[in-house]
Amino acid sequence: MSKLLKLLKEKPLTLIVHLPENSVEMAQAAEASGADALLVTHGEDEEEILKAVSIPVGLDVDKALPKQVEKKLELKFDFLNFHPDVLEHYGKLKKTKIVALDDTFTLDKLMNIGDKPIDGIDAAIIPINQEGRELIVGDLQNYIAIALSSDLPVIIPTQRSIRVSEVPIIWDTGVKGLILTKVVLGDDTKSLIKTVKEYRAAIDDIDTEN
Repeated sequence: MSKLLKLLKEKPLTLIVHLPENSVEMAQAAEASGADALLVTHGEDEEEILKAVSIPVGLDVDKALPKQVEKKLELKFDFLNFHPDVLEHYGKLKKTKIVALDDTFTLDKLMNIGDKPIDGIDAAIIPINQEGRELIVGDLQNYIAIALSSDLPVIIPTQRSIRVSEVPIIWDTGVKGLILTKVVLGDDTKSLIKTVKEYRAAIDDIDTEN
């Protein structure tokens, strides 16, 4: 079992930071501020980031094919995050596989994905033209439906401008992880540190007894 899957199984809500840029400084800052895991985008400096932190690191390859990221796949990433369109190309890999849905998802598609060789779902279902807006009831209903329709752990990215005060509501949908993205992290290390600490505190305050 990968470190990420262990975290998703054991923690009430796992805090993952998708770095705004592949920066060793940002990676170390995120870890020091309370991130449980990191997600880096296929690009540069991934190997340096892996060496610089002790928490699990995942690689977001989006729709890239294995041949395009062949050398990166040899690195010790704890998990891969990719679009369902390339699932057939990554399905046989032994690494932990997180499939990122998009705004075209349906429950029928979700149930079909659940039969595939994947380990988790990144519920990135918000249309691009709505990213950064406030969380709405419809989003929560969709997250609940996804969590109930799959036996796999579901992770929510902050495509919406999810407030720190809304963390308990996110947890209450039944999802197992929260990915902080640029929408809430901002562009610089100072903003990242402040944001990660705030979400870390909110997650640690979740009352799992109620």
